[in-house]
Amino acid sequence: MIRRLRYKPDPPIAVDGDLGDWGAVSRAWTPAEGVTARAAWREEFLFIAVEAKGGPRAVSLAVGPEGSAAPLAQTLTPENAGAARAVWKDTADGWVMEAAVPFAALGMGKVSAGSALAFGLAVGETRVEPTIADLVGADGKVPEEPPVAELFPDLRLAPGEKREFPFNAPPCPEGKIAVLSLLARQEFDQVAGYAAVLRLTVNGQNAGGDRLVNKPPRIKARSGDLYSMAAGESLSVYYSPDFTSPDTHPYYGPVDPVKVCFIEVDVTNLLAPGANTLVVEQSSPQNPCALVMAGAKLRFTAPPPPPRPKAGPPQGPLARIAPKPAKTAFQAVEHSDHALEVTVNGQTFQVESRFSTPKPEWVTGENAFFRRERAVEVTDEAVVVRDTFTNLTGENLPLMRRNEIVLGGRLAKLWLAGLERADRSGSSANPANPTTYAAVEAAGVGLLPLDDVARIHVGNAAADGTVALSDTQLVLAPGAVYTAEWAVIPTATSDYWAFLNAARRLCGANFTVDGGFAFLRADPLTDAWTDAEIADFLRFKGVKYASASINYPLYKGRYPHGTAFQQITLDNYKNSFARWKGLVPEIKTLVYFHCFIDVMDESPETYADARLIQSDGTHADYGAPHDRIYLPTRENAYGAAVAKNVDLILDDIRADGVYWDEHEYSRVHYHYDAPWDGWSGDIHPETLALTRLKSSVTLLSEPWRLDLARKILARGPLIGNGPPFTRAMAALKFPCFVETGSITNCAQAHLYSPIALGDHLTERSETDAYRTLLAALDFGCVYHWYNDVTVRPTHPHITGRMYPFTPVELHAGYVIGEERILTKTSGLFGWGDRSQHEVHVYDDTGREVPEFTAPHTEEDGATWTELRLPEDWSAAIVRREP
Repeated sequence: MIRRLRYKPDPPIAVDGDLGDWGAVSRAWTPAEGVTARAAWREEFLFIAVEAKGGPRAVSLAVGPEGSAAPLAQTLTPENAGAARAVWKDTADGWVMEAAVPFAALGMGKVSAGSALAFGLAVGETRVEPTIADLVGADGKVPEEPPVAELFPDLRLAPGEKREFPFNAPPCPEGKIAVLSLLARQEFDQVAGYAAVLRLTVNGQNAGGDRLVNKPPRIKARSGDLYSMAAGESLSVYYSPDFTSPDTHPYYGPVDPVKVCFIEVDVTNLLAPGANTLVVEQSSPQNPCALVMAGAKLRFTAPPPPPRPKAGPPQGPLARIAPKPAKTAFQAVEHSDHALEVTVNGQTFQVESRFSTPKPEWVTGENAFFRRERAVEVTDEAVVVRDTFTNLTGENLPLMRRNEIVLGGRLAKLWLAGLERADRSGSSANPANPTTYAAVEAAGVGLLPLDDVARIHVGNAAADGTVALSDTQLVLAPGAVYTAEWAVIPTATSDYWAFLNAARRLCGANFTVDGGFAFLRADPLTDAWTDAEIADFLRFKGVKYASASINYPLYKGRYPHGTAFQQITLDNYKNSFARWKGLVPEIKTLVYFHCFIDVMDESPETYADARLIQSDGTHADYGAPHDRIYLPTRENAYGAAVAKNVDLILDDIRADGVYWDEHEYSRVHYHYDAPWDGWSGDIHPETLALTRLKSSVTLLSEPWRLDLARKILARGPLIGNGPPFTRAMAALKFPCFVETGSITNCAQAHLYSPIALGDHLTERSETDAYRTLLAALDFGCVYHWYNDVTVRPTHPHITGRMYPFTPVELHAGYVIGEERILTKTSGLFGWGDRSQHEVHVYDDTGREVPEFTAPHTEEDGATWTELRLPEDWSAAIVRREP
């Protein structure tokens, strides 16, 4: 193991037995059980700190120049520290030692950043095992060594283009790694997120995300999103006009100090002594941006520090975790028809509303354009406000609404759309999670829309200490009446999860998810699997619902979306489903369905009135020109035609049910042509005038989608991708998941079934999938499987103990359901009753550990399970009758 010892800048470490000045200097390691050690350096001294839970107070060192056959060994004790200055102090559970050892006393000359030592440390009777230690700067970095090869100074690749660069390299020195580094960006006039578009291969072998040296697999952005730095064989590259702007961007920029356009990958075991070849490829031809790179080099450098050892089970008292009462002690007072005051836990929040008119002006009361009547209902956990507007004019009336809470410096934390915003400002317009939540010192308050129009038009925002819930797209037809319904949810703690659980109860989101789900293709690849492989795939993943996609057969080389599905043979589905059910009779089979995309070349003419028209007048597509988007309605021919796919799935294939992808909308939220939905338009933010009418894809298609969903549910299961945006669709209570190409998409499931679909971009093994499952638990979500041929399980997983699951409460790291508790965190768990607990614990690879001990106790008439889980372990506590 190669260790990195950081430089200690001024002032030097005091060597007084107080370890407070080590916090920012060195990463600790554990040389033995109950022992923690740290080391740092300056030009004249090697500094050592040891914390031990009892035992002999002897610290042995073996230090010498790198490669020395017998590094100088010495033992420091309170009685004899030799040339070192050393201090021992007693602690509550053991002792600490701090020492400064002169390098001269170790037989070493001048040292500097980039030097390497033979270094070992042991406590008590343990034998010292020297290893290599690199002396690095205060920033943890080794001064950059001259490059071994300069590969190219600048490079610009068009979409799909690749270039080859031959180069020579000597053998990599022992104790070093070979690092390929370059700057990369996608050519764009502003910073705008990222995409996995860069593929690097060295001598024909991929240098992908698993080889990144200077970045973690995921980076947290200031928006609250987590960005994956790689997907499959491709590395993620930011859209940017230069190589530095993303680092400081207020939305896309990283929270931690990472140079996001700088890429370093370890290519040590890909190199050959002598001639080598690097291939650089823009790996996403459908992405229109050029890939711009600079400064590609190969260097030999010290390896990064080893990963932090995973934490063991916690010691000491554990938190008691059980469902909390669904009631909040708060007071609500109406001061006027536009001002509402809510007080909770000694904190007061003033909620004020204002409305736009075409005059132009913002108003709070009577005006010549509309009449408003307010009704307020106070529930156990919320204040529900209903503002009813009547258009008093003979024209379409643009009417923006804004509900605000001014907090100023009291604003401590902020969540928009379920994601914490580090800078306590920003905006979101996401109907999947249309929430604003603000936390102050001892309480919090959340805002969310409840009616369909307000949710689809939602704007969540915060700036300068003011948080808001808005609709800036509402248009009322002449004489139209509309009721905007929204809620204020106070919390007696500053906890987003307390707000979320109250919001879920208000929205009726706690319904049963009755079984696990996995995709399994019905094609020649899985036809070649043995019966045992099919059965193990389904049983080890805990699958109740197995869904086949539309990857085979293709239609003219395209996925058969839309009416093209009616042109292909369906025998593969029939044959595969018969085989699967013969092997695992209890499964339910589903077939993929998408109602908005159609790939038939004649469809633009056949279904001209159903084309989804964008604001520039063009027909919308999904990225590829043939993946055109249409609007199915009760009235148009496309709605009737594409619904026949469901008939084929249920009546011809005889599948048990349907998996409905993107059932609320697809890519584009608004349609800029007839018909009008009666509620939506673009409104100028300064003149407050109506710019143009538009229609929500969700609202226009909803009657047709409701009809079809009810038809499917009358026959069998329906599972969807993405939560419903409207009350009528949500009332059907069919399970929906969210995709996790970015794990923070889990927040989009917070107000409906809290299910994360696996990350198809990064999962390449069952261990990868288990890591995604744990990450989903951090966002209060359970898990469904995505990848099939690349994620084939070798043993049963916790997903087999995950369902049925009826949510009661969601939290970071654990979820409480009526039937079970699923957790990656430790605690004393129960339901506050005498129910029995059946416990299943899984290690950090996702394999069950039957011998794990989880004690049960009874206290105050309730059963509790004590779980002390090591890092990356998980557990399912299944509730049984007393």
